[in-house]
Amino acid sequence: EDWVPSKSWGLVLKLCELEGFENFGTNMERDAPTRFKEWFNELTPEDVKLPLDWKRLDSLPFQKLMVLRCLRPDRMCGALAEWIRNALPDGRDYMDCDGSSSFRQILQNSFEDSTSTTPIFFILSPGADPVKEVEAMGKSLVGLQLGTNYWNVAMGQGQDVIAMAKLDIGHREGHWVMLQNVHLMPKWCVELEKKLDVFAVENSHPNFRVFLSADPNKGIPIGVLERSIKLTNEPPQGMLANLRRSFALFSKEDFEDRDTKVKAILFVLCHFHSLMLERKKFGPMGYNMKYPFSAGDLRDSAQVLYNYLEGSSSVKIPWDDLRYIFGEIMYGGHIVDDWDRRMCEKYLLYFMRDELLDEIEMVPYADGKLSWPSPQPGPHEKYLEFIETMPAESPLFFGMHPNAEINFRTVQCDKTFDILMSLIGGSSGSSGGGDEEAAMSPMAIAENTCSEILEEVQEKKFPTDDVARSMSEEEKGPYQFVFLQECEYMNGLVFEMVRGLQELQLGFKGELTMSEVMEDLAQSLFSEKLPTWWVKLGFASTRPLKSWRVNLQDRCAQLDDWINDPLNIPKVVDISRLFNPQSFLTAIKQICCQNQGLELDKLHVFTEVTKRDAKQVDAESKEGAFVTGMFLEGARWDSTSNSLEDSRPKEMFTGMPVINCKAGMQTDKQDKNVYSCPTYCVPTRRPYFVFTAQLRTKAPPDKWVLAGVAMILDIGGA
Repeated sequence: EDWVPSKSWGLVLKLCELEGFENFGTNMERDAPTRFKEWFNELTPEDVKLPLDWKRLDSLPFQKLMVLRCLRPDRMCGALAEWIRNALPDGRDYMDCDGSSSFRQILQNSFEDSTSTTPIFFILSPGADPVKEVEAMGKSLVGLQLGTNYWNVAMGQGQDVIAMAKLDIGHREGHWVMLQNVHLMPKWCVELEKKLDVFAVENSHPNFRVFLSADPNKGIPIGVLERSIKLTNEPPQGMLANLRRSFALFSKEDFEDRDTKVKAILFVLCHFHSLMLERKKFGPMGYNMKYPFSAGDLRDSAQVLYNYLEGSSSVKIPWDDLRYIFGEIMYGGHIVDDWDRRMCEKYLLYFMRDELLDEIEMVPYADGKLSWPSPQPGPHEKYLEFIETMPAESPLFFGMHPNAEINFRTVQCDKTFDILMSLIGGSSGSSGGGDEEAAMSPMAIAENTCSEILEEVQEKKFPTDDVARSMSEEEKGPYQFVFLQECEYMNGLVFEMVRGLQELQLGFKGELTMSEVMEDLAQSLFSEKLPTWWVKLGFASTRPLKSWRVNLQDRCAQLDDWINDPLNIPKVVDISRLFNPQSFLTAIKQICCQNQGLELDKLHVFTEVTKRDAKQVDAESKEGAFVTGMFLEGARWDSTSNSLEDSRPKEMFTGMPVINCKAGMQTDKQDKNVYSCPTYCVPTRRPYFVFTAQLRTKAPPDKWVLAGVAMILDIGGA
């Protein structure tokens, strides 16, 4: 079917093997494809009845979750949360916890449940400081005083002896003991567990309390975790919750004292802070790297704003200065990646302008799809009321296409189910379908895969030495060196694959003792993951093993074409099939350099998008080279208008036509109708940057910057 992704259809066929779902695939394909397509395209399919007799699944919510898992994984986590709320007694308490309580209230409630043998364990999150809260609570409850009835030890080298001594004192005298960052000493945590066991037997003083804090870490003994009350203070999720918390940083009294201009800018600053925090959920489309933005950045930015504008008689607001301080120092001080810095700068350019003092649209470049005009300056309550009028959460708030949400929610679903699978403990019982492979043991599956891959790659070897000798020095140009290098890389990868797989085969036959490396290789083959050495010697890829093998054959096919005619490169080079695509683009610059006598380090690659695909190209480019293998993420290319346009719903990637890459000198003049588009090898983006392409646009280029638009060479199984 054209509307069902192949991965989803595979899951539907598996679903049909379960009792009660035997006819589901047939109903979808033959009986009511249009109605199923309508359900599939719903914004919230979990709330809509399925077609035909399947509408009965509304009374069997778990079965409906199974259908959702197959067809709309992006809606799975939300639906699963709703199912827990309704299916479990007090399910809402599990899901929503203490979302509306302050951390101090939660700590006091937990303290009431604690005893001398039940520590309180803080799992640390960015910006959280449980020590201050514990000390404040202790002062009000027991007159806590450091060095008298309270001991605080920050764990690290040599601190274990001190910690043990303070625990002994606390156990005898009934003091509070705070041990910070216990994850730094995982081996000592085992001693701590034994110590707490001894205290439990000896009966500690009833006032004795232990507080522990640690980053999430696998080294902490399960016994310590099991006996503790575990607390964490996670940042809120969602734009509304973030904006509420950001605005709550500023007290009503302080806010009311401010000038109307300061109020307007401060509110937008809170909104900008929420965007910067929440954007990370979009993964690589949101940021190339993760940054520890915190409430301190917002507080310091507000202080700078007060210093600049309070008492200033100037009518003109120094927007350039404010944008520089916020974007390059306060927030920019955290940002390492240039593309992330550009994105931060464009947000500030949109929000920090004179129009803000009148009214601006809080949703950038939404073109009417979503609107939330900024509030008129007024009292504190008016701003609080305005925050509650925020429209439903959407990627449009960030300047992104609604498709961006599908992407991150699907990843969220995959991670959740990966965790569920790992909890099963890797058992590989039959799936009930009597399927031959499902009944095989993991080692038998690995042995099968091992033989298949060996058959595919055993004969692959490119005669690079012979080809290099067959060409004279004059015939060896930059392109020839690139392809020779690519063949060398491929030979190195295939050699390691054959060596490792042949060794593993001998292990399976019992002729060699299975080493740890061989067992890891077998485990990778069974779980459809790439073995470590193949990743090190291979090309950047996010594909699972099966898809990676197909891609390997495609790459070899392109090298085969060249090796048969080494003096000429293919008319259109698929750069997504190269180990090092940058080297090919450098070769384009080298040839321009030789032909025109220009300096290599001053040349840049420029792109011109043609209207043809690879099969329609019958001759090589007169200038530069024709390349293919690029996909747009975050937008689509419209061949009719020859420019960037908004993506179609649920279309995550769109293939680009053939692109003519040429080399030339960089000019200072900026074209307002060109978007400088970063190009990466894989969808995870950084650190696999290739080059900057120039794509024509009718919309402002800033729109595509905020949308996280980039070109990706190998989109994997997407």
